[in-house]
Amino acid sequence: MKRDNRRFFVLFVCMGFLLTYQARILSKGIQYVGIEDLQSESRKVVQEKGEVAQLRLLLETEKEKLSLYEEAVDGDRGSLIETLQKQIEDYEKLVNYTDVQGPGVIVIVDDATRDLFDNEHGDNVLVHDQDVGIIVNELRAAGAEAISINGTRIIFGKTRIVCVGPTVKINGEQMTAPFIIKAIGNRNFLEAAINAPGSFSQVLVSYGLFVEANTSISVEIKGYEGVLTNEYMELYEEGE
Repeated sequence: MKRDNRRFFVLFVCMGFLLTYQARILSKGIQYVGIEDLQSESRKVVQEKGEVAQLRLLLETEKEKLSLYEEAVDGDRGSLIETLQKQIEDYEKLVNYTDVQGPGVIVIVDDATRDLFDNEHGDNVLVHDQDVGIIVNELRAAGAEAISINGTRIIFGKTRIVCVGPTVKINGEQMTAPFIIKAIGNRNFLEAAINAPGSFSQVLVSYGLFVEANTSISVEIKGYEGVLTNEYMELYEEGE
């Protein structure tokens, strides 16, 4: 009996050793994953899916372009020239060189006609450069695709609206009130940017200045007549 007990004891010890060794082996491949790690990985998956979708869209666009080129080449030289000319026109729209038209709003901003209060500064009833600039930024934030002031095209990142005495200089051209601001985009969104309670335009109205926004199914905006140059940006080719 004692010999059998020793055998059982040795057997249990061996089994315990094997189970412990197996648990250690398995535990090496198991790591704790926190909620933050899961969220981070989920965001990466969503981002990668978005990039894949963009690449697929770009691929389809390039396939369409290639198809147009092939059709033009199979036809006559005139068709190819027309196809390329259409692309040039589309690019010119993006860089604001061409005349454009579309639905949008026409905003009129003018000095106040009320009398000054006692000891009130006269600047309170005048339209200033920063007033025009803020309205332009609000229209752009509301989705405006093209904007002009008194017929001068506004170029994002290039146009400077500065005060010059009693006048405002825009793209190097001096202007005085009233300022007629045209914007092409979703008419409802653009109008809301001007007339919504708490908008900057309503602040101007509270001071007595004149601000009026009218929607239109066809707003015409002239192209930019100056020369656009980049001081810092330059073309980049992979491998440089």
